Amino acid sequence: MDYDKVNGVITDAEVFEGVRSHLDRFWTDQPYEEFVWALGPIAKSMPQFRVRRIAPVERCDPWVYVTVGAWEATSEDVHGTEFFLLSTSENALHVELLAMVTHLHADPGCRLNVGSTITIGRPWVEGSAAEHLLVTLPYPHGPALELCELGERHVRVLWLVPITAAESNLVSTQGLEALEVLLDQPNLDVLDPQRRSLV
Repeated sequence: MDYDKVNGVITDAEVFEGVRSHLDRFWTDQPYEEFVWALGPIAKSMPQFRVRRIAPVERCDPWVYVTVGAWEATSEDVHGTEFFLLSTSENALHVELLAMVTHLHADPGCRLNVGSTITIGRPWVEGSAAEHLLVTLPYPHGPALELCELGERHVRVLWLVPITAAESNLVSTQGLEALEVLLDQPNLDVLDPQRRSLV
């Protein structure tokens, strides 16, 4: 992508295009759809916001739900953030959830970063004990997904991991590393809706 090299200015349209190209390069040739969340304040405050749903290639692969435009929540900064969820099943509620997270992130008093936890107010999927999200690095995919550099603009892609209230409290009281040690157990599936709390 060619940016305005004379003035060093990247337009919002170019950032949107750059984020989409970044996702295309990472999830090459995987079918996807983009959804608008037309309810609530985000429809007015961020009308270009979308959630891309990327279908799995293999049956054992997760569905990917990733924001396109969450970076606009902090457009006054050269550093923006996109968020993604992984799910074992297709679920339209994930679009709503990512819209909620992005709206929260847009509040200057609630900026989300690695180690932040978010109260959902409901199970992330039906029947799950996890009613919170942990903002963390995209460990399943690494820096190749995390870092999207667009000229002088940088967009970081962070992972939202479903966690329980007790696990969220552990992060608040003992720090992110205390929970990450527990989440790093062999054969632990953080996407399992029936996963029991580790605390």
